[in-house]
Amino acid sequence: MKEEIDPIRKAIDSRYPVIYIQSAEEERVVGRLRDLAREHYAHVPVRTWTCTRGFDHDFAEDRDCRDPLVAIQTILEGPPQGFYVLKDLAPFLKRPEVARGLRDAYFALSDTPGWVILVLSPELAIPPTLERSVRLIQMASPEVVELERVARSVMSEYTDKELPANWFSELALSLTGLTLDEARHVLHGVLSTGRLTRDLMLDGVKREKMGVASGSAFLQYVPRLVELEGVGGLPRIKNWIVKRAQVFSRKTLEVGLPVPKGILIMGISGCGKSLCSKLVAHTWRVPLFRLDMNLVYSSLYGTPEATFDRALRLIESLAPAVLWIDEIENGLGIGGERRESSDHILSAFLTWMQEKPPLIFVAATANRIEALPAELIRKGRFDQVFFCDLPDEQDREEIFRIHVRRNQGDPADFDLAHLVMETKDWNAAEIEQAVIAGRIDAAQDRRAFATDDVLRHCRIMVPLSRTMSEQIKFIRDWAWDRATPAGKGRELELSEPADLHSTTRDPM
Repeated sequence: MKEEIDPIRKAIDSRYPVIYIQSAEEERVVGRLRDLAREHYAHVPVRTWTCTRGFDHDFAEDRDCRDPLVAIQTILEGPPQGFYVLKDLAPFLKRPEVARGLRDAYFALSDTPGWVILVLSPELAIPPTLERSVRLIQMASPEVVELERVARSVMSEYTDKELPANWFSELALSLTGLTLDEARHVLHGVLSTGRLTRDLMLDGVKREKMGVASGSAFLQYVPRLVELEGVGGLPRIKNWIVKRAQVFSRKTLEVGLPVPKGILIMGISGCGKSLCSKLVAHTWRVPLFRLDMNLVYSSLYGTPEATFDRALRLIESLAPAVLWIDEIENGLGIGGERRESSDHILSAFLTWMQEKPPLIFVAATANRIEALPAELIRKGRFDQVFFCDLPDEQDREEIFRIHVRRNQGDPADFDLAHLVMETKDWNAAEIEQAVIAGRIDAAQDRRAFATDDVLRHCRIMVPLSRTMSEQIKFIRDWAWDRATPAGKGRELELSEPADLHSTTRDPM
């Protein structure tokens, strides 16, 4: 609670007469301001304003204060002290006379302590004309102690039993990142089922939190993940993922160990970069969310910068989780047509990577690796930068086994050595398509799926390594001393890591 109040108190003590608070929790912010006024400012009145009813206190009754400009002028003409919370002002800041009125307030109130206008809005909508006259404060998510209070309050409506104290602390931790209202809705949704066991409640909270993201099309929950046995080759990156499965947890934070923050997987198209993102989420037992940057730039949800900020705040509320950004060089608009917005978004992303909550892991992929700026791939942004090359013979055999099995064939009945020889310099996606095409042929002829069905397509398909040979050579040369090979280092054995905490591997 102190961390949330202090920025506002500091801004007031610094005599900022106009403060913009970005938060969707109106009642929580107003409650905090009333606490602040009572404890530190001798009960300075806290008055609120909306565009539908004007002010909520009995002053200026002779004026219609629903108009935002009239409301600002009323504040300047009214009592000499007070915190005036304007809940609906942000959309009106586009009007020149309203922006001018707020600037007038800034100059008029600068030397008057305890007389503050606070613009409260869930969106950031400060026009350039007001940027130097407004102090921005982005309200932090509720603290664990507040969420625990909510958990106890909601729980009391469903049971009279004395529940273990650690249940409430665990519930509060699982709810971190949600607003107090969202936490109440989630808890009611879980507890209304009558399942009052610890594990069922925690699992229910996880599912409900995933539902929170479903209302934002630009952040998509990815339900279909992939197991370790479903990824052929890439032993080094698989080993890295497995070894860190136990480290990505709240227990790690409690004992002071570093938590993995992200990986950048670059390389040739079709070689398993996206699969590795799904593998991380499956192995670490956390949900995976894909950020659709095309929708961020579409302006359907506001400016790209504001939408991107909303996406980052939303993923923070879903921790622990994996954030998947596919083709990051295009997603962040690096070198593209979205120059101005992309520069701001890239800068915001780099800052966020340094400051983000510890239990958000970023899995980013890239094809055009030469387009990535040095500040993105330098050490400290990501834990590791991997390069996915074309699979070698041993990798291709493993990939064939996976896809033959997936298409209801028995690898023992196939001449895998022949298939491997025919697919030199093929990527994993091309191998998969050859197997699928062969299986379709066999099904249409109503016969068993066999080696010849796959070979037929191997001999007529033209691999990417042939059609894009110059580009692939360039990618390989660029990555030679800039990234860790994902498909080499077979001396590293895949093994389960030691149990660091003598507890389950649930990161919650």
